[in-house]
Amino acid sequence: MESSTSSPLSRSSSPLRIVHDHPPPPKHHSQSHSHSPISSPDELKAPPINWFLLMPVLLIRVADAMSYAVIFPFITEMITSFDVPRERIGLYSGLGEGSLMLTEACLATTWAKIADKYGRRPAMLWGFFGVVLAAPMVGFSKSVWAVIFWRGLFGAGPSGIVPKILISEMAHPLNRSKIFSVSSPSFYVGLLLGTFIGGELANPYGRLPGWLGGQTEFWKKWPYALPCLVTGAMGVIALIVGALCLPETRPIALDHNDDVGGEKRASKGKVGDCLRVPGFVLITTVFCLFQITTMCFDGIFTVMTYTPADRGGLELPVDNIGILFSIGSLMYIILTPILLPRLEKRLGAVQALIYVFSIWLVITLLIPVLQWAAGRARGLMWVLLLTQLLMKVFGNFAWPMLDVLCIVVFDDCPELLAMGSAISLIAGAFGRAAGPAISGWLYSISTTYPAGTLGRQCAWLAMLAFCIPPLILIRFVPGDGYSKRPDKEAIGYESLPMIEEGRLSEWEERDEHRGRDSSEVRMASGRELHESGVELEDRAEGGHHFAHQ
Repeated sequence: MESSTSSPLSRSSSPLRIVHDHPPPPKHHSQSHSHSPISSPDELKAPPINWFLLMPVLLIRVADAMSYAVIFPFITEMITSFDVPRERIGLYSGLGEGSLMLTEACLATTWAKIADKYGRRPAMLWGFFGVVLAAPMVGFSKSVWAVIFWRGLFGAGPSGIVPKILISEMAHPLNRSKIFSVSSPSFYVGLLLGTFIGGELANPYGRLPGWLGGQTEFWKKWPYALPCLVTGAMGVIALIVGALCLPETRPIALDHNDDVGGEKRASKGKVGDCLRVPGFVLITTVFCLFQITTMCFDGIFTVMTYTPADRGGLELPVDNIGILFSIGSLMYIILTPILLPRLEKRLGAVQALIYVFSIWLVITLLIPVLQWAAGRARGLMWVLLLTQLLMKVFGNFAWPMLDVLCIVVFDDCPELLAMGSAISLIAGAFGRAAGPAISGWLYSISTTYPAGTLGRQCAWLAMLAFCIPPLILIRFVPGDGYSKRPDKEAIGYESLPMIEEGRLSEWEERDEHRGRDSSEVRMASGRELHESGVELEDRAEGGHHFAHQ
């Protein structure tokens, strides 16, 4: 296998290992590195993307999303079949959807430490093996707490953090945005397939052809097992492909952290170091609030679509609900790689996020209109429903954009990337767990109030309240890191990271570990930089700056 420009491979060890040797940026004619003007992305050519290396990670994300989303079309019907009180159906549905987020959040830092100590590849494969075993068992649940238990065990895997780390370390700063505009839709490919399978294969007995289990007594006893087993089979395929093709991407500097005492001291300090990285806390807070907003909508939508129209729902059958989820996912898959890079290029990430967050206000305000139309004008209801799903596609652009911002802040300290990703995952998992539980519970309560009363509106009013804070906070994130005007300086998070200093720091840390003094380190690091195409030139003030030959 030949190495790519962005991710050269070393064949000296097995499994495949990515060696981080990104090409440095063009020479900047400024007196200070920290205030160098950054070229516009139009002037910089991104290295090619090695899609073969990314394939197993994307496949694991697809399989994980399928198992996550397969219960969405039938979860409300499933909870109802357990004879729970009507006012608690929404709460239990939300807990069934979001319980895996709680365990994911609790174990995020543990998986970050495992990935740093043992490598990204073994953490991903062994962790996902547990996910493949737990996910299908949801379909064999006979009580609410069994659903919550198996979903929680499903969330104990590394699927929320390690794939993000792998993709980040395979990416180059110049193609990172493009990669994430593809990796995020890959998750939605899984959502599309999972919701479609959940809607079409649930309750197969007496409904589907014989070859799909329509006449098998086993599926009559376990009406929700078939879709869960099908998505579990996809997980097995992804695990096999990962075992064969997944590379190791752990930075070289972490290989030398074999000292147990040093490792304990490093793990204690990493969380504090991450929280002190400029902008990280602000961006993570915005990410958490965004997750609460989007999952609030999913919690409301899941219950609202199944609830009878006279109680504020849309009164749709389970298979139609699955098709709706699939249509939304399909639109996201198609539109995100096409529109998101253009939107960021035209507006910049921060300004684009402001527009995207504004869309959620309109999405929320459409909920009471849909409730009104469901009982009076079904044709109008379908037009509004599809419009709302299309707007949700644009609203979900915030997810990959915030993912990139959470990664960019660690460009100058890559050793903190795993722990930083774990912290952002904890914040996001809190939002994903709280959102559907709160909104589903409030929606169930709202159905007990008469139409037109304030109590009937409590669910979407709560969601509206969650939409406003991220729209305000995102305005405090530093703006574009490049400018179309040559006299403007780069000041924000979209600037090209200081790749040269990051590489030099990694080499210095590695050589100091070997006991070499600082002058030897500086000379050796300079030689290694020169050999890789980076030239050191003296500054007038006695420092160094970097230029690309």
